[in-house]
Amino acid sequence: MANWWHKAYWNAFTLWHVRHERSLPYRPLEEIKALQNRRIRTIVAHAYETVSYYREVMDESGLHPDDFRTADDLARLPFLSGDQLARDPERYLSSRYANGRSLRLHSSGTSGRLRKINYDARALFLALAHGYRQRLVLAHFTGRTFGYREAVLSRPGSIGSHIRNFYESYSWTPRTVDLTRDDISPGDSFAVNIARLDQFKPEVLSGYGSYLGLLFRRAWEQKLPIFRPKVIYYGGDRMADADRLLLENEFRVPVYSSYQAGETLRLAFQCERREGFHLSLDHVAVRVVDKGGKPVGPGETGEIVISNLTNWATVLLNYKLGDIVTVGDTPCPCGRTLPTIARIDGRADDLIALPEGQRIHSLVVLPSLHRVPGVIQVKLIQEDLQQFSLQVVCVGTVDWPRTCQELQSALRSVLGLTLTVSITRVDAVAPEPGGKVRAVISHCRS
Repeated sequence: MANWWHKAYWNAFTLWHVRHERSLPYRPLEEIKALQNRRIRTIVAHAYETVSYYREVMDESGLHPDDFRTADDLARLPFLSGDQLARDPERYLSSRYANGRSLRLHSSGTSGRLRKINYDARALFLALAHGYRQRLVLAHFTGRTFGYREAVLSRPGSIGSHIRNFYESYSWTPRTVDLTRDDISPGDSFAVNIARLDQFKPEVLSGYGSYLGLLFRRAWEQKLPIFRPKVIYYGGDRMADADRLLLENEFRVPVYSSYQAGETLRLAFQCERREGFHLSLDHVAVRVVDKGGKPVGPGETGEIVISNLTNWATVLLNYKLGDIVTVGDTPCPCGRTLPTIARIDGRADDLIALPEGQRIHSLVVLPSLHRVPGVIQVKLIQEDLQQFSLQVVCVGTVDWPRTCQELQSALRSVLGLTLTVSITRVDAVAPEPGGKVRAVISHCRS
């Protein structure tokens, strides 16, 4: 627990950075990139001085920190992967923060790989200040930026809960501006959580998109009364398109999302239009690349590569986050100058194995399964080349035998294989240990 002086310092630090959050996303893009470039030069110099990995790769390539002036220069570093980080997290940890001077977070994302990432206090409080950027968007729905009631769906020990505990220990928030929160557990039954929402009556309901969508889907199918917040805010995993449409069209609850990851807490956020994600270029440098590592253009799809510009503990530069995204191709009418990601399409490691060593991405398979009438959500597991299991969430009135036939036909037509498919109808797709839902898992290494 920090003393009062430390709390006063971090309060002042946060307020100092909050003061620009309202205007920064609307500034000329050149001005935002100038801020980004200053942070790039600073963190590259820090990485070279204090992180063995970057010093080694730069020395081997004949590079010096002065060679890195803009975001484009970061491509001169080799790609860093989640597997590398998971295998040896200490290799990317700054020597200045190797003795307990940082908060260690554990993230598995949607990949199932456990990654240990340390954050220094400055990076965490910059992220807290950045959160005001998203609160301004939520205020469009709640009518205020502070003091509203928020119900948070989270598992015990989640990254969010660890960070919130850190803020409570190292800063102080006046009651007049703090949120009134209630925690909801995905481990409780739907009935318990519906009752809890009715009792607490939150203005904002936040958490995993897959669970929140299913919660309201079950209430709709079973004709159960459920409290309707002013807005639902989700991150961490995806909400099924059918559930989002149900929430917005039937329940009349707007659904808002942000793009975040354990490797970079604030990556992108939706504005009031909710038609894409604005990239927070002052906090992160972003590239989207094809299979050959070359940048893709507006409207094209590729793998996102990030460099966290604010975290000085675990330094991640030119890091393949593992997500497949589509780059925005038009300016957002909201007036923000930050470039956009049009959509988040999936994970780069959601690959299905085929004979002769070929692999196809889940994005080739999932749309055909989702087109089967009555299907809301699926989880496909490849046990070996020709054996699959499929978990399916459907609407209540579906003709199940016919649905099974159509799902098998859809899968076989896309993969072109003689398959054995075991299909199970479930109330909810089971999340991974990290709490998120993966749509495709392949245990086949061929």
